Amino acid sequence: MIFFTAALSVPAVSYCAARGAAAPAARSAQGNDPWRDKAEFASFIDGFIDGEIRRGNIPGMAFAAVRGGETIYLKGYGFSDIAAGRAVSPDATLFRAGQISTVVTAMALLQLVERGRLSLDEEVNAHLRRWRLPGASSPPVTLRHLLTHTGGFDDKKLEICAPTSDDERDYAVRLRKIIGARYAPPGVYHNFSGLGYALVGAIVERYSRQNFAAAIERHIFTPLGMKSSTFAPNDSQKKLLATGYSGGNAVDYSYRYDMPATGMSATASDMGRLIAAALDGGLSRRGRVLQPLYLNSMFRRHFSPNPAIWGAGLAYEERFIGGTRVMWIKGFLPGYSAYLMILPDENFGLFYAANADRVDFGDSLSEAVAGRFFKKRVSPIETRTSSEPIPEDIAGYYRRNGISHNTAEKLMSMLDDQLKVSASGGYVSVTHIKGGYPASRWVRAETDKRLLGAFKGELFRRVDDNGEEAEEYMFFQRDEEDKVRALVMAGVSDTYDRLEPYEAYYDQLAVMAGFAAAAMFSLLGLLVGMRVNRGIMQWNSEIQSAVELWAIAVIFWGVQALFIAGIAISARLLGSELAAFIPYQVKALFLIPMAGGILSAWFWFRWFSNLPAPEYHPAEKLLLMGVALVCTAYMFFLADWRLLGFMF
Repeated sequence: MIFFTAALSVPAVSYCAARGAAAPAARSAQGNDPWRDKAEFASFIDGFIDGEIRRGNIPGMAFAAVRGGETIYLKGYGFSDIAAGRAVSPDATLFRAGQISTVVTAMALLQLVERGRLSLDEEVNAHLRRWRLPGASSPPVTLRHLLTHTGGFDDKKLEICAPTSDDERDYAVRLRKIIGARYAPPGVYHNFSGLGYALVGAIVERYSRQNFAAAIERHIFTPLGMKSSTFAPNDSQKKLLATGYSGGNAVDYSYRYDMPATGMSATASDMGRLIAAALDGGLSRRGRVLQPLYLNSMFRRHFSPNPAIWGAGLAYEERFIGGTRVMWIKGFLPGYSAYLMILPDENFGLFYAANADRVDFGDSLSEAVAGRFFKKRVSPIETRTSSEPIPEDIAGYYRRNGISHNTAEKLMSMLDDQLKVSASGGYVSVTHIKGGYPASRWVRAETDKRLLGAFKGELFRRVDDNGEEAEEYMFFQRDEEDKVRALVMAGVSDTYDRLEPYEAYYDQLAVMAGFAAAAMFSLLGLLVGMRVNRGIMQWNSEIQSAVELWAIAVIFWGVQALFIAGIAISARLLGSELAAFIPYQVKALFLIPMAGGILSAWFWFRWFSNLPAPEYHPAEKLLLMGVALVCTAYMFFLADWRLLGFMF
């Protein structure tokens, strides 16, 4: 409770109930409305969304916009089900909201904080009965860390889907087995963790003494009049759910163990009511779901490594558009996309949802709306160009940190795009390895050191093509040993891990090419050695080839090729099914690398045994030692990618 005495609050405005409409609502009775004609807003939104639907081949969408507690525009576009020819209704069609669900989960937890049952800075382990979070307990993971995605947990993409609705409702029982390992101390790096929010949901269940879906319906949806929204759709509600499409094909409804982070289904009109309450300090027709102090704290910055970097609120993330502060969150599930944006200082918010994969024009929509309908504000952060030299150790390669660092899922990031950072001529240059994005230049900047807090590092400001400094910053984050550990570009959602030199994209390709070359060389050595020993090829008198060792090397690489082929075939055949269950046959494939370890050890044993043998040529012994070293390096390669053992 002590934390909230220092929370910043946004002044509440008079409540006006959200109204569903297929056209712009009437002008608000409140004065001070800078929009002369809401029809202009409607026309602008229609043109923008129609263009995106055509470009993205999107089956259907729903949109809601709220200003000052009033729904000013509400509309459905296209079809919720193509085969049935059913049109999208903003009042009746349900869309899966994905990660936007975290907003509602955070509100439920804050209700418990408001009642004095919890405190945001309490240790999470204090609320776990029979198990403890993985990893070191110092410093402890707190509820605030979970709500800001700074718990230091890996997130999961495999085996995250539950087989049935009953299994989904029992997600809290499953949590102790699937929650991600700790890859960093809490409160240091931002990394979205759906299972972290599932843990929040489990705590809400415990203190409300109801299952999560029922608790949210009772304490959030019903008070706000969100009559259609649910975390556990029944058969009649599923009939109202828009059919999700991925690559033009309909997708089945998926149950998930991170249900409190991704499981909400809602209509656009219901989301308008949620936005209206958020803008009006939690006020609804039936009272307040949260006092303004607590609800507005969701919009306050709770984490950022540098004041110039856009930070994280509770569930929301932050960005600035033309000096206008925007709180946003995106939601993606197979077949569904959603976006929620709130401008707390402008009493405005909007939401859209689509029944298609990766519909991601929320940023451009936010920029267009803010630029056209709101006055440009002064940047909240003042910086100046720094005369300090650019540290040499920031140069290198960086990879987005939203991966699994501690399980075999790390393999999924092997060929991900990386950032290459270099410094010359007083500028830092950032390029994407895979292209598709223009290179950017950055100049060193500094701000008031009193604002920096406990984080160490260097701040840079982007320079545009005209040489002008833009309102976008990059921060290199250092650890306690003063080593660069992360790069944060613009906002905390774009956090990149600093990679070791051997982890660079092209170095990884070179290493894999080297392994392939070693395999081919081993096969060639075996074939040549067999011909030498049969007298088909001339060799020095009384000298033979160590065919046994070449054969062991060939078997080693053959076993590894079998493992790689097995993984590739499994990924090809099972695809998204791996998100629900990894078959035991696939897990059994991971016995193969361990067999490779035994072969590698046997290779070394036989090499040392044959080292004094005079019938083997010294040059051949040297070549075989090189092969043995490459085999050993390959085992370290597997260990680095968490492929040595059953690390799921």
